[in-house]
Amino acid sequence: MSGTGKTSLAYAFGEFLNNKTVVVPIQPMWKERTDLIGYYNEFTKKFNETTLLYKMYEADYTKNVYITVLDEMNLARVEYYFAEFLSVMEMPDANEWKIDIVPVSEPRDPKNLINGKILIPQNIWFVGTANKDDSTFTITDKVYDRAVAIAINKKADFIDAPYTDNVNMTFEYLDDMFKRIQSGFNLSEIADRAFKELDEFIQEKFKIAFGNRIMKQIRLFVPVYMACGFSEFEGLDYMLTFKILRKFEMLNLTFLKKELDELVLLLDRLFGKDQFKVSKEFIADLKKAA
Repeated sequence: MSGTGKTSLAYAFGEFLNNKTVVVPIQPMWKERTDLIGYYNEFTKKFNETTLLYKMYEADYTKNVYITVLDEMNLARVEYYFAEFLSVMEMPDANEWKIDIVPVSEPRDPKNLINGKILIPQNIWFVGTANKDDSTFTITDKVYDRAVAIAINKKADFIDAPYTDNVNMTFEYLDDMFKRIQSGFNLSEIADRAFKELDEFIQEKFKIAFGNRIMKQIRLFVPVYMACGFSEFEGLDYMLTFKILRKFEMLNLTFLKKELDELVLLLDRLFGKDQFKVSKEFIADLKKAA
């Protein structure tokens, strides 16, 4: 929904960490990475950089957490202007996360512009906001599979939050917390066995497979979600909904209502009738839309 505070939420997080969030308003005509990071002008012999490129370069010199919001990211095709970022950030070695800036290097190039490339630092996070309406493009699986979605589909109740002081938190500190929580984590035997059966059912009935990337994300996400006060099943429920069931929106669900009912029964049998409420609510919405 529009106006629910998607951009404000990401902006507030940057404020909380004492490092202002960079908001990049996406333009409908954007088609390539130069729209996002800038371009070299052959006539003036100068590079016209954007705020994002400036912040990417700055982040490489500090230990702060940098938040970049791609605001209304689906006003243009994400897989066009953000394609190089999507590909590079899949590389297992973070030292290879380099983006082409200029075709050739010169002696007067900035220190961290090496062979015409700049490194995407680990301490910069990308947050995209998107609305679903007639003025926007569909976000493809290539994009969704590399991200974790937060759906804000209804207006929240008012919260009278107490004033909270800002904190100075380095990326290393935050990342170390994540790694300590994730270290040695394994899904419980019940959850692992149940998810394998769920995977087989979804492949057979809906012709959709989880893939190794999604299973890796689940093993990284669930322990952190649990450390925030939720249960293992709640973490799995969230990931099942927004990483797997979301793919069902592209199916012809008119002919799959029986299979959707069977999926709900399977969730009840595997995890219990009072579990996986987010997934069941999402399936109910799919049936209504079919």
